[in-house]
Amino acid sequence: MDEKIYLEIKQIAESKNYPFTLGQVRHFLLMRHKNGLQKAIRKVGKRLYFRKDLFEDWIEEQGEDKNG
Repeated sequence: MDEKIYLEIKQIAESKNYPFTLGQVRHFLLMRHKNGLQKAIRKVGKRLYFRKDLFEDWIEEQGEDKNG
């Protein structure tokens, strides 16, 4: 069974694996219904978490859409 990894907003902003600032991550979250990120977000209570594998797929899709 695949183990799913969930990340908090601050974990993404502080991680060296992702080039995003806290403000950028929050903007992605605010626009998630328009930018397609909704599929990678899980809401538990009032907190939002990123599912790591789906978030990384979303990042790759952004590069493909813009570069053809």
